[in-house]
Amino acid sequence: MLRKVLFMVMFFVLVLDNSRAALLPAPRQIVYGEGRLLLSGVTVFIGGASRFELNELKKITGARVVARPELASVRWKVEGEGDREYYKLVVDGKGIKINAHSSTGLFYAVQTIRQLITGQGREAGLPFVEIEDQPALAYRGVMMDMAHGGLLTVDEIKRQIEFLSRWKVNQYYFYNEVSMELKGYESLNYGASYTQEQIKEIVAFGKERHMDVIPFVAFYGHLHDLLKREKYSGLAIGKYGEELDPRNPEVRVVLKDWIKQYAGLFSSPFVHVGFDETWETNRMSQEVDSSIHSEQLWLQHLDFVQHEWAKYGKQVLAWTDMNSYYPDILSKFPKDVIPVIWEYAPDTQAIHHYLDPVLKEHRTFFIQPAVSGWGHIYPNADYTYDNIDLTLKAGMEHQTLGYITSVWTDAVEPFIRPSWMFMAYGCIGAWQGKAPDKGTFTGDYTDIMYPAVHEDLSQALSGLARVIDDLSKCLGKNTSNLPGGTIVESWSNPFLPYYLENTRVHWDDLKKARKECEEVETHLIRALRVVGGEDSVFIHSLLVSAQLLHYTATRFIWARLMSDRWDEAMLGKKKNDFVYYDIGYICHGYIQDVMDESGELKDAYATAWLSENMPYRLNTMLGRFGVEYGLWQKLLLKVLDYRITHEASHVATQSFQELFRPEF
Repeated sequence: MLRKVLFMVMFFVLVLDNSRAALLPAPRQIVYGEGRLLLSGVTVFIGGASRFELNELKKITGARVVARPELASVRWKVEGEGDREYYKLVVDGKGIKINAHSSTGLFYAVQTIRQLITGQGREAGLPFVEIEDQPALAYRGVMMDMAHGGLLTVDEIKRQIEFLSRWKVNQYYFYNEVSMELKGYESLNYGASYTQEQIKEIVAFGKERHMDVIPFVAFYGHLHDLLKREKYSGLAIGKYGEELDPRNPEVRVVLKDWIKQYAGLFSSPFVHVGFDETWETNRMSQEVDSSIHSEQLWLQHLDFVQHEWAKYGKQVLAWTDMNSYYPDILSKFPKDVIPVIWEYAPDTQAIHHYLDPVLKEHRTFFIQPAVSGWGHIYPNADYTYDNIDLTLKAGMEHQTLGYITSVWTDAVEPFIRPSWMFMAYGCIGAWQGKAPDKGTFTGDYTDIMYPAVHEDLSQALSGLARVIDDLSKCLGKNTSNLPGGTIVESWSNPFLPYYLENTRVHWDDLKKARKECEEVETHLIRALRVVGGEDSVFIHSLLVSAQLLHYTATRFIWARLMSDRWDEAMLGKKKNDFVYYDIGYICHGYIQDVMDESGELKDAYATAWLSENMPYRLNTMLGRFGVEYGLWQKLLLKVLDYRITHEASHVATQSFQELFRPEF
């Protein structure tokens, strides 16, 4: 009897727990009690149709498996009618109790338990608590771009799905142009696509985690990778362009085949067919061929695509942005297609430009914001948060059916991992029906994801956001649709007169960005000394991102530094004044600085790229490093040759720019 009492005292610790773990998403109702349940004695019976969910609970809590349900301290029940994602969780002196209407609700309760755990080892436990929860929105998804940038490995896609399941996401939109293998199109993107077996594997992995993997396929525009091939160029309305020609009967033959194959790969009841940005057809109708009725073609083509998908029982979603060109198009929008409003700017007026026509027609709709990472090495944090906040607010006010957070890879160079926190932000907001608190979010997020190093990770992520703010003052003024942002100019010739002047004006901003990067690197290196496994690989990607941003600022500052140093010595003081040593010394000169930094960065970048992507397009990115290195190597040789071919006391009469003309 005494042994039993001692066990109970060790198992159920009734103490006041003042520490409260952050819960994201925040549950609808939560009441904390006084006391804690130690995990060291938790037991679970695993059986029935919910084995996966209960095994997740076992993995998270370390619960001991028992042979009969009456011996378990984890009690669970899946029954009843109502929201399939609803769950009720009670932790008290008797153990853990979960009631849910489906295994999905049970799975989400397990994700909440994951976040409630505090302490480590035999001190790990759960607070006494009672939670009732269900989502504000029925559909909460992330759209991942698998077309414009690199191609994520299957393992990385699984890591993403696993990560998103923590925030109770139930849709994963697989954006594809021609990056999925299709039978009969073997030469199309060979080596740069996912096999059908891989797609089935991803779909099954998502299904286990109650996440619907949805095909998001371009069926009108954005098909350059198809139409640039000679074999398929006749399907285009232009010359090797972006858009299909719906007037061509062969287009329907091809798309019918595609639809049949995609329907066999994806079990989801949904499909997103794009239909955005069909500017080419509109332009040609105005400038090339007046017999093209672009609005009519758009509607006819969407109607055809919808009817074909309906044969396989699929609900079609399509974007509405072409209402900018065809203002009345929503009144003619096919009734069986769900309109999806996308707007990526933090601008209420811009959001309502697309939302109001949908509301006018009383249509059910989805709304789609984006992580602003397509033009930056690290996403523009405030821009992203504000876009998500405003689109979510508008969506909730007007009863949106679903919310899709987009991640685009147009710039190719950035890694996707820096976008993960922002993906979580959008998904958490969709469950709660309101955005998280921006002021505490980074700290709460890192506390959940990286408890052992959360302070360093919080400081690093906040620092990266500040770096983008600094660089945005210097770069990106004239880069709209290239894509816009700081990244396009980060590889421009820093010796061009425009950039030398820009660097002079923004000298302090660039210096501030460098210093901030160095602080970020410090925090990330500290974190790497503590964590291991997948966390260390993830943090390494953040570190390389910080190094890329540091190098961006360095190359502009150093170009100005060299030019000024030469001109001040040769043209101002009329003496060389160790200028060759400062600029061209082969171990510590200014030129060697940037050669060393870019050279080391190239290898680090390749490692980070391959940790999340297939090799496809890596050489495109590494080529930038090669050209960059050549700029500085050629400049170094020019400076050294000039010094060698002149007397040591020679004073040049031309400026650095005039004399050496640094070029790629």
